[in-house]
Amino acid sequence: MPTLWTRMRAELGDTDAQYALAETLRVADVVAAVPWYRRAARGGHVAAGTMLAFLLANGIGVAANPRAAIVWYRRAASQGDVGALNNLGYMYEQGAGVPRDSAKAAQWYRLAALQGSATAQVNLALLLLDGRGVERDEAEAVRWLGEAAMRDHPAAQFRLGLCLREGVGTDRDPVLAERWLRVAAEHGDRDAQAALSDPRRPAGGASPGRPVPTAPEAPSPDGPEADGTGPEDWDSGWPLSADAPPFPLDPPPVRDRTPPSLR
Repeated sequence: MPTLWTRMRAELGDTDAQYALAETLRVADVVAAVPWYRRAARGGHVAAGTMLAFLLANGIGVAANPRAAIVWYRRAASQGDVGALNNLGYMYEQGAGVPRDSAKAAQWYRLAALQGSATAQVNLALLLLDGRGVERDEAEAVRWLGEAAMRDHPAAQFRLGLCLREGVGTDRDPVLAERWLRVAAEHGDRDAQAALSDPRRPAGGASPGRPVPTAPEAPSPDGPEADGTGPEDWDSGWPLSADAPPFPLDPPPVRDRTPPSLR
């Protein structure tokens, strides 16, 4: 439960307290947390804006409104928030609140990947493997997978293992491939577990595409979503869970950026 002091500070307009209060409430009652995220976000709290965008995009605790989510993601992304950068890429890739655009998705993923987001590094790698929105570059994709794998991202470890096993973007190395697949499996990755149980499994999982840099677009100054406060009963017609699971918020970037070693 939030402390009385935190609630008092939140009521007085302290955005850090508003965000802390929202985070505490979210565990038991996400609906009650949404107004506090909104108040903190309107006061300029970056993390609150990213979380508010995530809730709006997925319709968690509030009616789904991906167009409003885009506005809040852009605000947070303009201040360098890694989770917002990555999730903006995902919104463009899925065509949620904006026209589907793999090239713009790649741009946002790359910005987040350069800041150390393992999730964005995987997403960018998948686009590079498939050549969607960017020129196909398997070697660069493997480099990004290597970075994400070194950050303990199970999906990156699994896909890196497949690339090493099949010689996609790098020389074939069955021994190192199995090592990465085992690490991913130990982290609970079911695809890695299946790949280890059936060594003949094809490497198709290593190259299902996802998303070149284009200048980021500013939010439209027109319409009710211009300030991120569009009508809450707006029918998006797009539940995020229809074709893909809600995209998790990114963890803070890892400061120790040890380069991956594929040998």
